[in-house]
Amino acid sequence: MKRTGKVIEIKGNRAKVTLQKHSACGNCGACHIGDENMNIDIEAINEINAKVGDFVEIDLETPNVLMAAFIAYGIPFFTLIFGIFGSFKIFEILNISNKEMYSFIVGFILLVISYLCIKLNETRFKDSKKYYSKITKILS
Repeated sequence: MKRTGKVIEIKGNRAKVTLQKHSACGNCGACHIGDENMNIDIEAINEINAKVGDFVEIDLETPNVLMAAFIAYGIPFFTLIFGIFGSFKIFEILNISNKEMYSFIVGFILLVISYLCIKLNETRFKDSKKYYSKITKILS
């Protein structure tokens, strides 16, 4: 997935890039309700030594985007669903009353645990270049 943006800050071998609004983006404004600024700031690997003020092309491989989205959204969703339905069946076998409420609580606890696990591994994800965009070309 290729995008263009402007380098606004350099931090070692990484650059903070403001992405321009994507051409496929509509004008609904849902991504920035009440915000006049329709740009997004991201960190990208800067191996080609782009400087502050340069317009650059950045790229993040689609499988990595999908994997990052799965880690951030899919894993917590599946732990919530598994927690609710799995514990409901267990509470049903154990003949526990209020199994709906308890299964929701178990699902919510597993959801929180999954987010904590993701947060604890955040530095490992950040140290990996796999989930970062990469500056591929200086446009001007």
